[in-house]
Amino acid sequence: MTVRELETIADLEAESSLPEPFYTVEEFLNLDLPGDENNGDTIQYELVRGRIVGRPKKGLGLKHGRASSNLDHYLVGFVKANELGFVSTTTSTNLGRSVGSNYVEPDVCFVAKGRIPNDADGLIPVAPDLVVEVNSPSDTTLKIHTKIEEYLENGVRMVWSVYPLSLIILEYKLDEAKVRLYNLEDELEGGEVLLGFKLSLKEVFDWARHEPQR
Repeated sequence: MTVRELETIADLEAESSLPEPFYTVEEFLNLDLPGDENNGDTIQYELVRGRIVGRPKKGLGLKHGRASSNLDHYLVGFVKANELGFVSTTTSTNLGRSVGSNYVEPDVCFVAKGRIPNDADGLIPVAPDLVVEVNSPSDTTLKIHTKIEEYLENGVRMVWSVYPLSLIILEYKLDEAKVRLYNLEDELEGGEVLLGFKLSLKEVFDWARHEPQR
């Protein structure tokens, strides 16, 4: 797969965003943002670099949900068994900056033990150690890369960018320029963030075990 092919994986549709000025987290949280009441759809809004970005939830698709659920399942099992911290799904975080310009909702994230109180509630007030973003066709390359840059710049140690339609995962690490590509035959590795964690991509994209790879 060429670099250009990787760059265009998520450019199947234009991203959904509001043509608004830049906002702080406080301003963003006080906004009354619209949904799509005509067809009953809901929109997931996030603040990325002060810009409001939305993604229709109805466009996420079954494979998006399965990949996200599978990763959550295996991460929770590993983290609990080893008492490493906690795993959370679709929980908002300000990446540790209450007056910053980011308020995002990773599909799955891991926060190491001792970083926040065990009985904490509300948003995650720190940058997670691991963030998992499962990309959908409405996510553009610009949107994906901008979020990844913000994660790393704010202290996230590792990001897994998941492409369910292409059956690949791209791994980004803090202070590392190299991006690692995992294909269907590979094992995802937790590295120093989740020492000892390994997971076959066939478990993440479990539907691909029963159909020929294109």
